[in-house]
This record gives sequence, structure tokens and C-alpha cells, in this order.
Amino acid sequence: MKPAKLVFFDSTDLHWCPEVGASYVLKGCQTKVDSPGYANPWYALFGSLVYPDGTGLYTIHERKRHQEVQAHLEILLNSEPNTFWVVVMDNASAHTTPKLAEFWERNSDRLDRVSLPTYSPHLNLIERLWRVMRGQMIKNHFYPSLKDLAEAVVQWFETLPISRFCSLIGIREVTQLFI
Repeated sequence: MKPAKLVFFDSTDLHWCPEVGASYVLKGCQTKVDSPGYANPWYALFGSLVYPDGTGLYTIHERKRHQEVQAHLEILLNSEPNTFWVVVMDNASAHTTPKLAEFWERNSDRLDRVSLPTYSPHLNLIERLWRVMRGQMIKNHFYPSLKDLAEAVVQWFETLPISRFCSLIGIREVTQLFI
């Protein structure tokens, strides 16, 4: 019998043009955030958040299609070949396309999908991580290039303390799974 892991999967966009968010400033002053102008290239950030330990896999791609979903899930499968993965995901078209049917069938002994109801991002724990990452790394920040933004986000994931991460997703830090 294979050990099983529950993973919350989703993707988000990393746009070079920064998001403007609320901030505290002196009355009459306005926060100025640089921008690349009309140029707004982007990357797709895919993430798989393992519950309840808070570890994860994050990949950056130039597009957000079924090929990138499959590539991300293959990396997940290869990371622990003797694990059965239960993947919770929303119904985005790249996640549910019939073009992935053969991939799901071929890996049915190691991978299963749980679809979330439409319009229910609150049920996908990785959405909380995206929100905090955007607030700390993207809102009101301009990076010299899209590559610099992607590198900063990767660095953020690598240095986020597991206790802080577990707090963000609403679970207690797991130090011991079995007594």
C-alpha cells in the first residue's frame, strides 16, 4: 500500500505591471509605483501545497495551458514516486480540459483529482498563500524586469518560515504526524 498525500493545486499570474494596493500615507500624498507602461508580460506560477505539512512545489511557466499543468503534475509525481497523490483543484479550463484525460488515466494508480465547486476559491488553501504573496511581493512593488519579479517570488517561497506558512493557511505547524 502506498502512502497518500493531499495537495491543493492552483495557478496564479505574475504580471510585470505591479498591482496597486491600499497603503497608509500622509493625507494629501499619493503612493507612486513605477510601471513598465503598456508592456505587461507575465508568467504563470503553478503551486501544489501539501496538506497538512505546508511543504509545496512551485513552478513558473510562460503560459497557462494543459501542457504546463501536466508538466507541473509530472514533477510532483516524480518527486515521490511511491506516493499516491490526491490533487484538489478548481475547474479552470487548463485543469479540466479533455486533453489531460490520457494523463490522468495513465497515472490513475498514483494520482486522483478532486474538483472544487465553481466559484469557491475559499476552499483551496493555496489561494491564501497567493493572497499573502501578492500583498508582500507584488502590490505597490515594481521590479526592473519580469525575470527579477519571478526571482524575488522564488526567494520569498524559499525563505518563508514553515510556522508562518502554516499560520497563513490556518493550520498548526506539524512537528510530528504520528505519536
